[in-house]
Amino acid sequence: MPSMPIAALLAAALAVVWVPCARAGDWPPAPPLKAEPSEPAGELPASITAEPVDPRIWKVTFRFRPPRAARRVGLAGSFNGWNPAANPMRDDDGDGVYEATVTLGAGDYQYKFVLDGRQWLPDPLNPRKAPDNFGGFNSVLYLGRLASLKATPARLGDGRILADGLLHDPKLPRDFQVLALDRVLVRYRTYTDDAERVEVAVRGGPTVAMHPVLRGPVVTYWETELHLPPPREGRRIEYTFVLSDGKTRVSDPHTYQQTLSSDRIFRTPDWARDAIWYQIMPDRFRNGDPSNDPDPVRPWTSEWFTPSPWEGREGQTFYRWYVFSRYYGGDIKGLEQSLPYLKKLGVNAIYLNPIFKADSYHKYNATSWIHVDDHFGVRGDYEQAAAKEDLLDPKTWTWTPSDRMFLEFLKKAHAAGFRVIIDGVFNHVGTNHPAFQDVLKNKQKSRFADWFDVVSWEPFEYRGWGGFGALPQFRKTPDGLASKTLEKHIYDVTRRWMDPDGDGDPSDGIDGWRLDVPNEIPAPFWERWRQYVKSINPDAYITGEIWDRADLWLDGRHFDAVMNYEFAKAAFNWIMRKDEPWRASQIDRHLAELRLAYPAAATYVLQNLLDSHDTDRIASMALNPNRPYDRGNRAQDDAPNYNNSRPGPQEYQKVRLAVLLQMTYVGAPMIYYGDEVGMFGADDPTNRKPMLWKDLEPYEKPEENFVDTEMLDYYRRAIALRRQNRVLRRGEFATLLVDDEKNVWAFKRFDGRETLVVVLNASGQPQSVTLRLKPPGGAGWRVLFGEGAEVRQDGENVRVRVPAISGVVLGAGQ
Repeated sequence: MPSMPIAALLAAALAVVWVPCARAGDWPPAPPLKAEPSEPAGELPASITAEPVDPRIWKVTFRFRPPRAARRVGLAGSFNGWNPAANPMRDDDGDGVYEATVTLGAGDYQYKFVLDGRQWLPDPLNPRKAPDNFGGFNSVLYLGRLASLKATPARLGDGRILADGLLHDPKLPRDFQVLALDRVLVRYRTYTDDAERVEVAVRGGPTVAMHPVLRGPVVTYWETELHLPPPREGRRIEYTFVLSDGKTRVSDPHTYQQTLSSDRIFRTPDWARDAIWYQIMPDRFRNGDPSNDPDPVRPWTSEWFTPSPWEGREGQTFYRWYVFSRYYGGDIKGLEQSLPYLKKLGVNAIYLNPIFKADSYHKYNATSWIHVDDHFGVRGDYEQAAAKEDLLDPKTWTWTPSDRMFLEFLKKAHAAGFRVIIDGVFNHVGTNHPAFQDVLKNKQKSRFADWFDVVSWEPFEYRGWGGFGALPQFRKTPDGLASKTLEKHIYDVTRRWMDPDGDGDPSDGIDGWRLDVPNEIPAPFWERWRQYVKSINPDAYITGEIWDRADLWLDGRHFDAVMNYEFAKAAFNWIMRKDEPWRASQIDRHLAELRLAYPAAATYVLQNLLDSHDTDRIASMALNPNRPYDRGNRAQDDAPNYNNSRPGPQEYQKVRLAVLLQMTYVGAPMIYYGDEVGMFGADDPTNRKPMLWKDLEPYEKPEENFVDTEMLDYYRRAIALRRQNRVLRRGEFATLLVDDEKNVWAFKRFDGRETLVVVLNASGQPQSVTLRLKPPGGAGWRVLFGEGAEVRQDGENVRVRVPAISGVVLGAGQ
């Protein structure tokens, strides 16, 4: 079920008769639940103590003795958005053990300890672990009976309500959303089969029945919309929940308070609902102007693993490290030349990896955020401009020919119907950045001394992102970045690229930002920055690189969306993974939980990717299915086990099924450049080969490197399906069938005018299923998309046959 009420459920909710509270004194509306004391499930590790606040909430104290001296220690986990500054740890008694206390409800949590903002360590005293998707492990904490249950402990009608299964957290959009000044969405959790009826009661207002919106083996979520006319800015409401089972009728022991204000209504750019994203790493996409090429530059069609004459000197090998220093010459002219190709492909939104001046092909080590890299534009124009500019005074900044070339590209892309966002890397820079160079020269006397995370001035030592000295990291406080001049500089850079001519009309600027490692900058900074971005262009799009659940980032105060790796993991686990494969019910439930976790405004604009520049290619994932998503996928680290050869027909068939899911599911699909022509490869660096172009064939290894025209045609048709059917971009979602035995999943996308039915078969055999569907408009159902699929209808019984590892989309017949 969706996170937003579907039409039928909304109609049912509106049909409920509201029962106003008779008197203000009738509060709570039923006797408060008297709960049994609850203990943490199982044994807690020696590093953790948990003190119960009530039967479902604990004050949990984490303790950690760092293996080395540290200036600061932070606690990061799934409960704080993995923000290492959110819960700083303290050593108050000087015994070397750092502590932090957080309030947590029943459930399971993952966490790590973070030294000086850069070294992430699991809990050495906790044996429970889970993969962290970066080749290591997170520590796992279980709290309450809920965390250890495989099935509900409740029995319907027994008159007993179990308090440790109850949950409502109004700080999370999963549980409370302001939809309008007179309308809110409310959700509540109980154990499954623990309550026959759940109501939400507003003090002095309505008592409204809730309906189950997601039922699982352990817990059920209930939902309703509260209508509180007339609309009024700043309205405060108090509410609680009433539960009935058998002869028992009790209320939640808590009364919740909320204020309804306009700034709590989460709005995202409307255009982003229609976006079909295409991610491009500029150096690897298209060389349109050889005159700006770096020296030396690799021939575009050269064999990836064969060194050039200048490579391998001084004892270097492919993975240590000459492959990481390669340039291929992709540039802005190449982007311009490729717009017709992208138009024909069907995408309409472009995400560019960093474009700013940097001494690397990937540009994540910025030398400047003020200027576009001259190897993307006009070679040699950066130094002359930078020599005349004051980093802290935007009035001195100029526009280089490379900058203007990028602005001209924006103009042409916009004219062709594309939106363009760029990478904002505001956590660190490269060592050639003028601010860092000034710190190297002037130490404490530098104007930029407070920008960087300096450990020692004599001898000079600083923190680098991820431990890399080439990426000096900014100093942070719990409120954001430590330096006000740095924050202002980021604001000035933000305005420069969003409104280049400064006339208040942002149409000549970028359409938004993708934010690199934003969870490593404390959230208050992003709250302020979001407000600034939206003041320049309310229609700008902000998406963050968040690898796990993003509840805390998609609350209307931070980002519009995230790169939806949770979607990618689910698609891989269901369609490709072999060691611990998911069944249809698992992907259905996982994605349903995500739809509950995020507001609809975010859900519809999430970047639903399958892979990226930070993972192996999706086709290679299919060829290497015996590991979790994005683990064990770097050939240099796992060379004996990772198959880096070209995938075969069955693997590409699995990719096509994943693409069909992308194009029919809720949210905006995102394609990593080259997937559509069959590109493959392990994680960085091999996932970053130069784009395959038909007009450049033959390549040096043509048996592996060629444009897969069948795959390209499939992408074009699947994208066209989405673009031609508004309901796939904006319609609601409902599950129709999960068949774990056949591994078939069916759902519908619908609005008030149209319904499309999607049936996906992840099994290795053709499968037939029967769906209960009313004939659309009396016309019957027909196959809109899906080769080899068959459909037969007998009244409301629709029999669908789907080929192995394939899918079909049904629409109204003619």
